[in-house]
Amino acid sequence: MFPILTIVGGLITASALVVARKPGAQEIFRRIAPYQGFLGVGMLALGVLWLVRWLPNLSMSFTSVGGALVLGMIVADILIGFLLGFGLLSNVIAKSEAAREKSAALMKRLTNVQVPLGVSAVAMGVLSFVL
Repeated sequence: MFPILTIVGGLITASALVVARKPGAQEIFRRIAPYQGFLGVGMLALGVLWLVRWLPNLSMSFTSVGGALVLGMIVADILIGFLLGFGLLSNVIAKSEAAREKSAALMKRLTNVQVPLGVSAVAMGVLSFVL
């Protein structure tokens, strides 16, 4: 389930690129959009959980391709979860208007890495099935 979640999250994160290549996919992403925040929070929580579980095996990440791939997918899940769940999390955490403005500015800067992060997550998820 871990690679599938990484692939799905990566596709949603890179939706601008997918829609540019396949215009028919826009309808699918429009249907998923209301649930994007919940998916992001779930990916963030699972990514942190997997990172905590993976910490005892961290040395293996630097000695094998599979270990590095798992660590890369964990980091990608945490980052994608943060990006997708940002709107939901900022509404819950940021109570003042100044905090909301700062979070909006941060999100605007993070959107530059959204598509490359999504593409790399999809590639890592597919590669995990191949290896």
